[in-house]
Amino acid sequence: MKFARMGYVLALMSCSAFAHTHLVKAVPANGSTISASPPNFVLTFAEPAKLTVLSLQKDAEPAKKIGPLPATPATEISVPAPQLTAGKYVLSWRAVSDDGHVMPGKLSFTVWQSRPATSTGK
Repeated sequence: MKFARMGYVLALMSCSAFAHTHLVKAVPANGSTISASPPNFVLTFAEPAKLTVLSLQKDAEPAKKIGPLPATPATEISVPAPQLTAGKYVLSWRAVSDDGHVMPGKLSFTVWQSRPATSTGK
């Protein structure tokens, strides 16, 4: 019985040692609709990661690389965002975890900007 418990504990430890980090939060959030262009894109990972590629695609336009990217691994990575106009966007990234595992990912969001009210001239 004692050996069975030790084996279980060792199995749990080895699984967590080989676990790769994952995205836990993003700003803007996946599937969100925002009313204005965000000042930064923020990706938060469960463990430190180094962002190696970040690109943004609007509607059917070609994707554009975003940068500069931070040089050191971090759990929270913030990159200045370009000024965005109304439309649907896909933010794609590739990050490398401390164990060398490459993690691609993407999220989509919509920028909705209301038009100013027009005067009817009455």
